Amino acid sequence: MSKIANMLNMLQILKDKKIHSISDLANQLEVSERMIRQYKVELEQAGIYLKSYTGKYGGYRIDENNNFLRIKNEVKEKMYVVMKEAIVNKNKVKIVFKSINSGITKRIIHPAELFIYKDKWYIAAFCELRNEIRLFKLDDIKEYEVLKEVYFDKNTIKK
Repeated sequence: MSKIANMLNMLQILKDKKIHSISDLANQLEVSERMIRQYKVELEQAGIYLKSYTGKYGGYRIDENNNFLRIKNEVKEKMYVVMKEAIVNKNKVKIVFKSINSGITKRIIHPAELFIYKDKWYIAAFCELRNEIRLFKLDDIKEYEVLKEVYFDKNTIKK
């Protein structure tokens, strides 16, 4: 399985709020214990925090304070993880978006941040179609595709 699929499966296992040992997670996902530790690091870089417990009955458990847990739909969970990864890697994302004013539109966005507002997840991104920063509710994104093309933050480019 792909790394993202394994990380999503790991989250599914951890959703029961029990402490799971690293070796148990590695066995279930058919990867090494080292990969489980790497998944933890990458999930935390995406803003999904796991609590670590040491000792005989140690392991990982999802931190109850994660806003990520408020995402109810598995499709939205995957979209959240994929969008967070696109933010970290600065990949452009092609979306099919249901706009209140324009109906269904295709856009290419440069995702910058995910946030929750009134129990709904949004992504702030530069929209190439409108040539400005826009907010997109994840519920209104009907399709998405992470592109290999990257964008550059003008503030970080040195001349």
